Amino acid sequence: MRTSTRRLPALAVVLVLGGALLAGCSGGGGADSESGTAPLTVDQRAAEGDAGGELAPEGAEDAASGIAAGDEAAQAGAAREVVTTGWVTVVTADPVAGAAEVADLAESAGGRVETRNQSGDAAEGTAHAELTIRVPADRTTATLDALEQVGEVDDLSVEAVDVTGTARDLDARVEALTTSVDRLRDLMGAADSTEDLLAAEQELTTRQAELESLQSQRAALTDQVSMSTVTVSLVQVAPVEQLSPGGFLGGLENGWNALLATLNGLVVVVGALLPWLVVAGAVALVVRWVLRRRRRAAAGGTPPAAGDPARPDDGPGAGPGEGAESGRPLVGATRD
Repeated sequence: MRTSTRRLPALAVVLVLGGALLAGCSGGGGADSESGTAPLTVDQRAAEGDAGGELAPEGAEDAASGIAAGDEAAQAGAAREVVTTGWVTVVTADPVAGAAEVADLAESAGGRVETRNQSGDAAEGTAHAELTIRVPADRTTATLDALEQVGEVDDLSVEAVDVTGTARDLDARVEALTTSVDRLRDLMGAADSTEDLLAAEQELTTRQAELESLQSQRAALTDQVSMSTVTVSLVQVAPVEQLSPGGFLGGLENGWNALLATLNGLVVVVGALLPWLVVAGAVALVVRWVLRRRRRAAAGGTPPAAGDPARPDDGPGAGPGEGAESGRPLVGATRD
């Protein structure tokens, strides 16, 4: 009995210490719960581990996301977002009727026609049509194959652009801005003064506008991924060249056609040069008339030359000494 009585105080001390330890642990957990701090997720713990905290165990992130280590490549391929764009040239006898068939193909595939332009006349060989259609991404190949029913596919080009990185970046920014907008709304509800309320409201307006812009970009990108864009150009069949008949008659026909073509070309050349020939002839006549006038004026004003019958050297009009100068003796003169 004495021994058991002595052991009671020691047992009581152990119980008191154990209760104190349990109270301290529960108090720490309660403080965390009262402070409103949510338990850290696996991604947050991994981020803290990269910053210098405790490292997350290997495979924890994969386990939290539900993706096994061996299935990462398959999941990445399934989550890819691709924008598909195609250009097709179709040769058909009637591009206008072919455009209607292409529009029907797009609508039957669950798509739509965004733009449609057509011009010319099929009877004259000048018809042309061009359409821009949007079809579901999973029906793009089937729609391109169905274009062979409209006409001969002369040219085909398809481009696929991976926009997975852009889509994820937009999603992250949208999520961050959504959280920020929610916090600003909470701050507006708990604002104590008008200044705080106005400042929070102004900041909320700015972030809300940015959030709506990002959401619009994400919606446009999603539409491009889900609906492929295909531009279809329809041209008319080129006329087949017909060979001329052979033999004598064929040669005669070819020669006659060549003669007519040559005469037609000469007529065109003469018609083009005739106005210039008329102007050149008029200028030549004027120049010839001016030259004749100058020659006549020069001939009328020139004095008669020596020996001219109008003024003989020994005539009665000759002055004294003119006969002597001529070398003929005067009448009644004696020689020495």
